[in-house]
Amino acid sequence: MLLALLLVSPAYLPAIAGAQLSSGFDADLTLELSPAHSSPGELVRLTARSTLLDLSGTTLAWYENGKKIAGGMGVVEADVVAGALGSEAAVSVEVSQNGVVLITRDARIRPTELDLLWESDSYAPPFFRGRALPSAGTTLRLQAIPRFKRADASLVPASDITFTWRRNGYVVASASGRGKSQARLPSPALFGTDDVSVEARTPDGAFEGAASVRIPSVEPVLVLYERHPLFDVMYHRALGARNILPEIEMSFAAVPYFAEALSPVSLVYEWRVNGTPVQADASRPNELTLDARNSTGIALLELALTHATNFFLSATGSWSITLSGGGAGGEGDPFTNTAP
Repeated sequence: MLLALLLVSPAYLPAIAGAQLSSGFDADLTLELSPAHSSPGELVRLTARSTLLDLSGTTLAWYENGKKIAGGMGVVEADVVAGALGSEAAVSVEVSQNGVVLITRDARIRPTELDLLWESDSYAPPFFRGRALPSAGTTLRLQAIPRFKRADASLVPASDITFTWRRNGYVVASASGRGKSQARLPSPALFGTDDVSVEARTPDGAFEGAASVRIPSVEPVLVLYERHPLFDVMYHRALGARNILPEIEMSFAAVPYFAEALSPVSLVYEWRVNGTPVQADASRPNELTLDARNSTGIALLELALTHATNFFLSATGSWSITLSGGGAGGEGDPFTNTAP
């Protein structure tokens, strides 16, 4: 008789099942934010997920600071816009079935900003406006600049923030830790690319931020400049592939952009003029002087660059110099950029 009673009493099953779902479902519902670390004014996608319950058969209601912003049967996503620095938004999702609230989940959105600056210790000439790019054998210098603003408008100092640095997904333990907003990492291998990321977090977890950058390795670039007798190296005017030598004598300086070197003279230079090796001054191996006296025609200037210990460093360059022989072209304005 007891068995028959159980079989003919299915009306009680929804209530029992509902109670079981509520207790088991409580730990299963997750509320995901994408991106996990939002910046001011950024669109944040809220997503509810569950592995125990089919959310498409439940009613979800989404709230921001207590105000309903979305909802309906199977509405598992909602969008909000992050506020300004120092603001905080409380978001929540309420899951119900047959008018009974099963579970709620909430989260807080605190917008942060985290800038990631980087450069290499490769060589770049004075007044170079760009970034020193990494080549094989050089070192990356990285700086994370967090802006975690509290409600009272004060900023959390970097010394109170824990930074976790990653290279190609692996934590760099030696560079990570509290207050470690700077990092030095080996540059990518020759022709390689590294993904470097940093996560910043306050000890209480109230503020978090993340930034990443993809850094490729480059080959050093040889650029040739005129070395003026009065103004020294004319960094504002690089020589092109074809040039005219308007004076009887002219000195040239080769600059090895992005090479592993503290200065240009620490590298190995091999000069050739029309295929003939030319020995440069040992104190200034990156410079060469051409004497066009009683000479006309075209001189092919070639340069091969290597490193004494870094066998991955190699660069070449060639420039065509038209010799006028008598200096008829005149000096002109040395500060006019006439490079092609």
